[in-house]
Amino acid sequence: MQLKPDYNVVSQFFRRKLWIEVARRLAVGCAKSTSSAVPFASRMLLIAIVAAIVFGVDQFTLRGDGMIIPHRTYKGSLEEKSQEALIIFHASEEAGKATEDLILKIKVDGRAEQFAWIIPFPNPPEVSKEDQALFPELFRYVKARNEQIRRAAEIKAFTESGGGFGSGGGEAPVDILSRQIVGNFDVVIVRENEQGGLNPWLEKEGYQKLEDAEDVLGFYRQKKYVFACIKVSSEALAKDGAIESHPLRFTFQTGGRDGIYFPMKLTGLQKGSFDVNLYVLFRYWLNDNLSKYGYEHHDFKQHYRDWDSIVCVPSGGKQYSMPHRDSFLKQHKQLFPTVTKLLKKLHPGANYYLTNIKANNLKANDVRHWRDDLWLFPYYTDRTFVPFDARPGGVAAAGWVVD
Repeated sequence: MQLKPDYNVVSQFFRRKLWIEVARRLAVGCAKSTSSAVPFASRMLLIAIVAAIVFGVDQFTLRGDGMIIPHRTYKGSLEEKSQEALIIFHASEEAGKATEDLILKIKVDGRAEQFAWIIPFPNPPEVSKEDQALFPELFRYVKARNEQIRRAAEIKAFTESGGGFGSGGGEAPVDILSRQIVGNFDVVIVRENEQGGLNPWLEKEGYQKLEDAEDVLGFYRQKKYVFACIKVSSEALAKDGAIESHPLRFTFQTGGRDGIYFPMKLTGLQKGSFDVNLYVLFRYWLNDNLSKYGYEHHDFKQHYRDWDSIVCVPSGGKQYSMPHRDSFLKQHKQLFPTVTKLLKKLHPGANYYLTNIKANNLKANDVRHWRDDLWLFPYYTDRTFVPFDARPGGVAAAGWVVD
């Protein structure tokens, strides 16, 4: 896989150039500190710049995940308005062996205890409960890093004024593959084997049918995807007090090599628009607009991305499971202890770059007519390189291959 980054050489050059220029100007300012040629305000600004470098810029160097289905007796509004997820992805040199942890947070309008949440997956996932602190921590960390980048950009602009990466179905209309209680949720993994099979099962479970949805359900049925159907468990409803809306983690094989999967098309069955906020931990950067396989072609924009400072191992990734040992992360490790705990549990010792991408006000009907769900790919330095999973026969090929 052509995953050799080269952006570090350029970024390190400009960072060193910036430090040298700041030091030179400070020296000049100090040498002339009694001269009117260097006003007091200018001298103080130079000192502030160095202080910012030393203390503040040390390394300046919803949901498309499925669809909400209300209880068949519920008449209120219960559509997804915003979607948030953390994806931890491990590519594979062997076809079909890439793995993904998809941790989903949900926010709905209406009574959450009345919903069924249906999410398509390429393969049956394992489902686990995760800590709801994950997303506030990621938000705070990205906010702190973006503030660091902003300050670094201001310093660079002041001084100037005087990178990449080379279970099978059965005879039944619906197969129930597993059922379990995960935290406060009842999670059933099913596969629809024939047209019209899923809706009777949903009605039997007490939920409204997916009206006028055969185009989307047929898409997933043809690909032999499964659906994770989620509702608040009867045990949770029987308890006194509010129901905790904790994240759920789905661990599954994508069926491919280098494509990172996020379900989108089923959300297109709702009527309103929605936002998506994705945090992705992957060994390399993601393709933004380097080629037609970049996420910007689906109206997502980069909000934040880790980089390699002059103290980092070039292209080495970040040790989120041991941030106290990582030169890039250690001064911010207090912002994400739950993330660290998660990575220690799931993938100890693995290195990643964090990328945060967002899409706002996505029109549901537009998403419904996408050729495929959202697939993200590595930042291959060769712009002509076709990601393995986007090639004919690949798990993500439907989004680009002409029928």
